[in-house]
Amino acid sequence: MWKDNDIHALNSSSETLLHVAATNGHLTILEDLINKGGKADVKDKKGRTALDRAAEKGHALKDESGLARMLLKAGASTDGKGERGQTALSYAVSQGFENTTGVLLEAKASTDSNLAERAFNSNHPSIFKILLEHSKDLSPDVTEPALFRAVQKNLPAVVAALLDRGADINACNERQYTPLLLACETGKAESAEVLMEEGANLGIKTPSSDTALHLAVQAGAASIANLLLCKGMGLNFVNQADETPLHVAALHNKGALVGLFVNAGAKINAVTKEFVTPLHIASQRGNTDAAQQLLHHKAHVNVKDAQSKPPLHLAAERGDKTMVEMVLNAKADPNTKDKEKKTPLHAAAAREHLRILLANNGRFGAKDMDRCTPMHYANAKGNSEIVKFLLVAGKNKNIDDRNTWRKTALHIAAEYGHSELINLLLSRGAAINASDSSRDTLWQRACEASHLNTVNSLMNWVQGEKANLLAAKSQEDPTASRI
Repeated sequence: MWKDNDIHALNSSSETLLHVAATNGHLTILEDLINKGGKADVKDKKGRTALDRAAEKGHALKDESGLARMLLKAGASTDGKGERGQTALSYAVSQGFENTTGVLLEAKASTDSNLAERAFNSNHPSIFKILLEHSKDLSPDVTEPALFRAVQKNLPAVVAALLDRGADINACNERQYTPLLLACETGKAESAEVLMEEGANLGIKTPSSDTALHLAVQAGAASIANLLLCKGMGLNFVNQADETPLHVAALHNKGALVGLFVNAGAKINAVTKEFVTPLHIASQRGNTDAAQQLLHHKAHVNVKDAQSKPPLHLAAERGDKTMVEMVLNAKADPNTKDKEKKTPLHAAAAREHLRILLANNGRFGAKDMDRCTPMHYANAKGNSEIVKFLLVAGKNKNIDDRNTWRKTALHIAAEYGHSELINLLLSRGAAINASDSSRDTLWQRACEASHLNTVNSLMNWVQGEKANLLAAKSQEDPTASRI
């Protein structure tokens, strides 16, 4: 058929037979056409040569680079551009054809930052690696952002290739993070390992002074933490809040890391600016795995923070029965006082773990800085079961203890309108006519707070002493005329 046909003839799309053969990957026919004088640089209506078509889709299924080799041998230009400014290399990169990309790069096809960007953002990261291997003049403006993206995508082979091409291993991004800090923060273990093996600086910190180890712990990346320790990373560096990596491990309940760090020399009782230890953090957060490890390694259980609260206070405030038991079993003092002279029992007064504290010799009559007892707090919360338990534990003693304002537990119950507690306290002998520092009695407090059920309970109390409804009001009290 060649004898009677013009092999240079164009169809309606300005394609030659060479275009068609390249598009469909017919290597034998392409070779025959070239041998008969087929012109490799003729362009179709879209400005594409046969080489462009070969790179774009002529061999899309198998990436048969032999087509590209043959066309290049026939004199095809590697840098001709179609109507959209794309070269054969652009087409090969866009389609992810590794072999063809390699052939074109070996033929000295031109590369630039835009092409590198396209290669990196493609779904074929190996293309970018091939591009790097054949490129000589990629600037830091290309390689450094690409290094951070390679870390983010966890492409260790690309990370290694970029470093081989001269990318700055300790470059900083807009957050002032190095590639290693980013890898640790995002838990990209394989990329972190490459960076460490290539000599990344372990001493660089984030703007908030977190080390790579702080970030790895926060991400829960145990493998990275292990690598950092093997590389000699210090365990007791602190961030701006004076937190060590052990504090961070306690915060995120990483019990295994707590054990690892302590065994490797971490200061188990290191304190922050607020004198908070890792055990404080674990207790406050209810992080039992971390707390168990800290207690197992003999963390100080009675050390106090800036508010003079030991871990037991924090667990009691949180209402964490398990944690309360855990620190009590480690010999925590149940009667230690914070800056407000509150014991853990005050904090637990409205919660079930109060029983545990009392069972461990917590003093039910302990007074805080306002001279409030746990009974005052329990009545404020309205927890009748706890109030009953305190009454039984104290054998009804201290029932009329007064705080700084000379209020008894009964005053507190009246103010909050807890009628059930009023009946309970009165039945146990609480003074019905006790007056506070303003000379207010229970029913006056109940009236002021508009707790009608409470007022009725007091007025209708028939056992023992009755409520004195004529008790004098303080003359300084602005509500005296109303009452």
